[in-house]
Amino acid sequence: MAGFEENFQILDSEQFGRFVVAKKDLARGEQILLEEPYVTGPYWDADVSCLNCYRDSCSLCTKCGIAPLCYDCSGHDESECHFYLYSQLDKKFIYNNFNVILPIRCLLLYRTKKELFYEMISLEAHLEERRGTEIWKFHEQFVVKPLLESGIFKEFEDLEVTAEMIQRICGILDVNMLEMRGNMDARGGFPGNSLARGLYPKTVLMSHSCMPNTLISVDGNSNVRVFTTVPVKMGEVLQNSYTRSLFGTFERQTQLREGKYFTCSCRRCRDPTEFGTHLNSIRCTNCEYGLCSFYPDDPRWECNWCHNLLQREYVNEIMCAARGEILACPQEVRDLEKVIQKHSKTLNPRHSLILEAKQALFGELRQICLGTDPENVSKSVLKRKFELCEEMVAILRVLEPGISRLAGIAMYEFHVALVELSRRNYDTTEIRSFELLENLMRAEIELKQAINMLLFEHPTTPEGQLSKRAMRELKELREEISYVRAMIEDENLDRQNQSHNRSKLSNTTASLNYRKKFSKRR
Repeated sequence: MAGFEENFQILDSEQFGRFVVAKKDLARGEQILLEEPYVTGPYWDADVSCLNCYRDSCSLCTKCGIAPLCYDCSGHDESECHFYLYSQLDKKFIYNNFNVILPIRCLLLYRTKKELFYEMISLEAHLEERRGTEIWKFHEQFVVKPLLESGIFKEFEDLEVTAEMIQRICGILDVNMLEMRGNMDARGGFPGNSLARGLYPKTVLMSHSCMPNTLISVDGNSNVRVFTTVPVKMGEVLQNSYTRSLFGTFERQTQLREGKYFTCSCRRCRDPTEFGTHLNSIRCTNCEYGLCSFYPDDPRWECNWCHNLLQREYVNEIMCAARGEILACPQEVRDLEKVIQKHSKTLNPRHSLILEAKQALFGELRQICLGTDPENVSKSVLKRKFELCEEMVAILRVLEPGISRLAGIAMYEFHVALVELSRRNYDTTEIRSFELLENLMRAEIELKQAINMLLFEHPTTPEGQLSKRAMRELKELREEISYVRAMIEDENLDRQNQSHNRSKLSNTTASLNYRKKFSKRR
């Protein structure tokens, strides 16, 4: 729990409940908390996986004979193993009821770390809001019923384990757990297809904001590290985000209401245009240039140009049509381009649904570039990939102006696209050497910014691996910049000597050497 007492102060209010503020001024990029998880485990409805590392399971624990393990793991938590050993459960109970893993681990805290159990059970569960809902019924069928019928908590020390308590624990898990996104294995891949999550009671005290001032990174030991993304003043509320940044306000608010049971009122949510990005705006049907944004205080969709008002039924109709087609669209370049072009006419090119399709399109173009010899990648693919990267970076700089994982990835991909396109344009003589140098230097700036964003990621995560790769590529890019700079100096020297023939030969030779040395780099 390093950093909590020094950097956090817990406050309480009737409106927001418990929340935390900065205990002192905090610098940008400062690590303010390191927290171990109270419990970790799989998502609901996850495939059966190893209870130690969450990779695909292929065997049972030799001690308790119940817990699923993988080929590399010989055991799991000792207290958990002991509990299963004397539980008299059927050997297939966990395999048939894998959703019970996390609730069991929460209840076992009462036996192993009682003070942590009481801290866990005090977290917000939104029990009444959940009662009778689909998620309540899901837990009733796949968690509460199997646990109570198994009888394993019938005589559990002095704790009465009831259906209400199990539902409370499920609510606490749903509302408060954080995703442990991909610690990478020794082969550099993901640990199977089973993402895990962890419960971090101090970290989740931070309030939500769609423009947070902290960044959460999970290291290779499942510990959370919290960094400030911008300078934070003493007494300022510390905030994390539980939504995807490129979701529009409608999608974010829906996600928060359904998963976290509150409505966000941060600066971004209060701005109908989302700081000019218009991720939730619709094209006006009355004028050529206007975009209609939603004003929640006086519910209406109003044009920013001619003040025309759109009917909510029309907005719902085109939003549903776009969402349906984008979700059903085959992941092929031609199909994605068609759906983007079609719905950009009714939504807008930067609407969050269009951006979702553009992200899918970028992924397809990236695969084409990675799977094809650089000289055989078409110019149109390189150009389109660059355009998508440039647009995404511009949006993220507005929405996440501080340290940002997503912006770091986007800046890295932007540098790759710019370098690839610039080399091709130089090969086809569409740009000259000095323009090539300018583009490479611009790519260097983007790559350095990407590294500065991704340095906060643990080396075992995909982003941490990308940071390492980016640092290697920065070194290579600087070599390329030095070569092009020397090439330009030779060209200038030839011009000064007024030797036209030698200059022509020198430039041709330098160009050929450049292509040979750098054109196939990735």
